[in-house]
Amino acid sequence: MHSVIEFWDGKDWENHVFRLLQDMHGPENIQPVPAKHKGDCGIDYFCVSKSIVYQCYACEEPIDVPTRAEKQRDKITTDIGKFCDPEKGAAMVLGTQKVKRWILVVPNHDSREVVAHANRKTEDVRLKRLAHADAEFQILVHDLTAFDPESIARRNAMRARIRPSFDAVTLEQIEHLAKTDSSLEGNLRRKLAARIADTTAMDDAINEALRASMESGNAIEALRQIAPEAYEHVERLKAERLRRLRGGAGGSGGDRLDSEINDLKAKLIEAVPNLDPGLAETVCFGSVSEWLMRCPLRLD
Repeated sequence: MHSVIEFWDGKDWENHVFRLLQDMHGPENIQPVPAKHKGDCGIDYFCVSKSIVYQCYACEEPIDVPTRAEKQRDKITTDIGKFCDPEKGAAMVLGTQKVKRWILVVPNHDSREVVAHANRKTEDVRLKRLAHADAEFQILVHDLTAFDPESIARRNAMRARIRPSFDAVTLEQIEHLAKTDSSLEGNLRRKLAARIADTTAMDDAINEALRASMESGNAIEALRQIAPEAYEHVERLKAERLRRLRGGAGGSGGDRLDSEINDLKAKLIEAVPNLDPGLAETVCFGSVSEWLMRCPLRLD
């Protein structure tokens, strides 16, 4: 039995189970069933090769075993109700497939009462003789012990990587920033003139630098929300580099931008090894763009 109680956000748990199911059955055999449009029909994922429905559930921890069991029983009751309800659309989603197993996947399964409840609900479903349920339909409850340990270890390593989501920057936001402080565009145009002669290419580079600066800000704020310690490292390294630039440290020339980006990125990854490389790139490119706009970084 899985003895360590892990704390999972519901969406994070769904995503984790999705990857584990892909490892177990093959990515081509797992069909997610989104609930955003027209609601939930008691199916999170469907394995087309095995005719198995998976439903994910992670209750808010820490709680005691009886409370966890009660919540898991309630989850089975609610979602099997949706699975059987002709108005919820499960039959339409499954088409000609007849589900053999409906499996509730939870982080911690530690009560036989949940198994007993699953068996009672199994009989209820069989009596309904649903077109999308096999005659040997069965409700099961699985936890992480049902998955391959190597798969779990690999997915945990990926899960540990810090990769926050953040809003993309729109053209309207870029234009607003440029209008709000016209000196930003002027600084960029003056400094990038050492590298870019073509007018159109210059305009594109300015827009990209403005975008990068704003995206970096969004990324750093998202990082602050989910990983405060990593956020502190990022802010500290940025501040240290900015102090060096204001003190005249660093060279000049055409490769200065790449050098600054690569140097800061290397330091970020060293300080926060599980920081997503793409996020580090976004932060570094945006930071260097910001330094170009705010004057401490020179290319001549």
